[in-house]
Amino acid sequence: MMPALAHTPVLDTPRLVLRAPQADDLSAFVAYATSARTRFVGGPKTVAQAVEKFAGMIGQWVLHGYGRFTLTRRDTGAPIGHVGPLMLAEAEMPEFTWSLWGADAEGQGFAQEAAQAVAVWAFGPLGLTQASTIIHAENTASHRIAARLGGVQRPDWPAHFGADFTTYHFTKEAAL
Repeated sequence: MMPALAHTPVLDTPRLVLRAPQADDLSAFVAYATSARTRFVGGPKTVAQAVEKFAGMIGQWVLHGYGRFTLTRRDTGAPIGHVGPLMLAEAEMPEFTWSLWGADAEGQGFAQEAAQAVAVWAFGPLGLTQASTIIHAENTASHRIAARLGGVQRPDWPAHFGADFTTYHFTKEAAL
């Protein structure tokens, strides 16, 4: 039997490789998910919650044929984050997500580079025509990424996580 993620695409950028999540990424993800870094995305989590969330990331690929990639540095191979579309409810459009797992990866444009690669893939070979993202008001770095990807703020859309969050809408035409 072929492993469930064997057909997951690999996306290459000049400095990054975006690949399927794998067991070796778990400890880095748990360190991230149990830290204050996750304050804008419902964390910090317990270790058990972090493991379950990681398993859910893998499950997205199995359920939908797409999901979040582990973001790795090309020069070291180290996992430094995750990026990709997420689908929690069939009635909603996919949500673009991006997170860097440690402060040492910040300020170098990795999240932007990875998010752009995912947008090209998602609106190209994957065939999406639109997506959204939901960003906490204080997460200024993510707001910049959403704007650079052509995201349009949609204050008229329901605030799923409360008034402190902004929803962005992405279309194929604006992102490519």
